Amino acid sequence: MIFQYRTLLGKCELGVGLEWDEIEAITDIETAFSPGPEEKLRRFRRESVKLRALLRGDRINDAVEVVELGPGGLVVRNAPYVARGEQVEIVVDQGDKSYRFSARGAWLKDDGDDYRVGLAFEGMPVCLHKVEVSSRESGEYNLVHQIAAAA
Repeated sequence: MIFQYRTLLGKCELGVGLEWDEIEAITDIETAFSPGPEEKLRRFRRESVKLRALLRGDRINDAVEVVELGPGGLVVRNAPYVARGEQVEIVVDQGDKSYRFSARGAWLKDDGDDYRVGLAFEGMPVCLHKVEVSSRESGEYNLVHQIAAAA
């Protein structure tokens, strides 16, 4: 849902425009994530989740845990230091798809040895479909598998 929302919002930012069903989808998602009365200053409510992700940036390439997710951004735990305004990429792999979101550091709090970081989404996300050309189970090894096996 978040990927769909960010993609549709990206189309608007590019000036492509939306079809009627896309406008309805954006409205439905914004309604589903509307903040409660206790969250008056927030544009969107964040949902508690438990996802593994990869946080990538300048000298950053760390596995993190996504603990909150909404249309405007997310919160990660076990994260490295991310400065306010620093641009990063969040990579979430789900099955044969890899979702990639661009974000900027919004806030940072100590969380034991690591940090709890709030990230604000920006731009349009990308979804990559992972395809394996040859299967290791079938015994057919391509050149990449042979190189990895030799190492």
